[in-house]
Amino acid sequence: MNAKKHVERLGQMRSTRGTTESHWQECLDYAVPRKADITRTHYPGDKRNLHLFDSTAEQANEMLASALYSMLTNLTVIFFELTTGDKFLDDEDDVRVWLKESAETMFHVLNNSNFQTEIHEIYVDLCSIGTACLSMEEDDDLHIRFASRHMGGIYVAENNLGVIDTVYRSFKWKVRQAVQEWGKIEPLEKYMSSQEQDIEILHAVYPRIERDSRMKNPGNMKFASDYILVDSSTLLTSSGYRSFPYAVPRWTKSTGEIYGRSPTMKALPDIKMINEMMKTTISAAQKVMDPPLMVPDDGFILPVDTTPAGLNYYRAGSQDRIQPFGNDARIDFGYQVMDDVRKRIRDAYHINQLQLAQGPQMTATEVNQRTEESMRLIGPVLGRQQPELLRPMIDRLFEILFRKGIIKEPPDVLRGTKVDVQYTSTIAKAQRSTEVQNLLRAFQVASPFIQADPQAMQVYDADEIARWTAGMYGAPTRVIRDKRAIAKMRAEIAKVQQMQMQQEQELRATEGAKNLAPVAAAVKQEMTNGGQGT
Repeated sequence: MNAKKHVERLGQMRSTRGTTESHWQECLDYAVPRKADITRTHYPGDKRNLHLFDSTAEQANEMLASALYSMLTNLTVIFFELTTGDKFLDDEDDVRVWLKESAETMFHVLNNSNFQTEIHEIYVDLCSIGTACLSMEEDDDLHIRFASRHMGGIYVAENNLGVIDTVYRSFKWKVRQAVQEWGKIEPLEKYMSSQEQDIEILHAVYPRIERDSRMKNPGNMKFASDYILVDSSTLLTSSGYRSFPYAVPRWTKSTGEIYGRSPTMKALPDIKMINEMMKTTISAAQKVMDPPLMVPDDGFILPVDTTPAGLNYYRAGSQDRIQPFGNDARIDFGYQVMDDVRKRIRDAYHINQLQLAQGPQMTATEVNQRTEESMRLIGPVLGRQQPELLRPMIDRLFEILFRKGIIKEPPDVLRGTKVDVQYTSTIAKAQRSTEVQNLLRAFQVASPFIQADPQAMQVYDADEIARWTAGMYGAPTRVIRDKRAIAKMRAEIAKVQQMQMQQEQELRATEGAKNLAPVAAAVKQEMTNGGQGT
């Protein structure tokens, strides 16, 4: 596709997204004012929340974004594993070690990149406007560099399966920045006189329909990457990506729409209402605390002084006095109504499920059970983030690290086998914890029968249970012995036990012989004496 076609397609994408942009602007005005640059332009340092009288939505949006980070991509514990999908193949020692070490290498790279700072902004966008864009570029120092792109300049398209495979990013750079990136190329020559001038650049990433996969040059990579100077519709540079360099997650999506919908959109009527109610309540409270005064039109020297310790003079003998204008406003009732609206807003952001309600005397078991129950309730809401955010990010990271040789070559048994992803985040573990509870209940029910007949315990594979629970809770590979090491250790123990039994048998035989020696001597003596008597 030539540069002119790209610019024409960008115009079409902008026109079809007009209604969505106005919706985004309204959501950001109330939930994330610092990012409210969709249909309006703010100057750096502007105050953006002067129109707000209530911060419930802003706080709830931030809390939900922080919760998503903790539940899905908390970098204090590894939140994903690699698997072949075949549990018997995964259990082979060489395969298990390679899968674990590869996942730990990827996690280490994430920890040492800028992932933490950028992923939080992704969650803020998801909660507020329902769509976010995470850029994942290869980097010489960090191996991979992430960037949360502002949705004001992001335009996307889906393929026939409803998966986003095309991203157009429109942004502005100074002329000098473009020269630093691409040099003094011909399309930039006419702008060289003004280094600080802003120019609009379009970065188009889209799948190549016709390509020769056998050729490894940038022109034959799976995804094309074109930079276009929008003003003159000229191509700046063209290259490609082996894997899609964007993850575009959506909170939820309506049929027929490309961009997502968010909790803020769901709560927007209540958010706007609470803002107006707070403004009215503040005005009413001011009238109660500092009411208008009724002043007689005769006998007082005006103006009236309402400051503390102020003096107001009146004519001697006058019976009139200054008094407040009658105000029977029920400020307390206004706050009660607002509390109800605030609760509805927090419910829209799932705050009640995120905050654990504590009882008077909760045990550790009760806390764990309630936490897991809350996680399971909110789990379906976050299910979309696995295929649209986590999977593209992990696939892109694996592709880069494997190509660089940072991830080791897999065992021969895995040649041609597809490696999949299994999520072990906090919320994934909570959803899978039902299996652990079922196992514990099974043991509790079977306990009386096992006590009556200990051989019934042979039904359960203790080794497999230990490995399964270790994997369920993400135990590191280095603390789990492989099957060969266990077999060798058990063989050595059995050998030692056999030697000990043999020594005990020999000792008993020796002691028995010692004990029989006096008896044999006595019998022999008796037989000798008897012979002599005869």
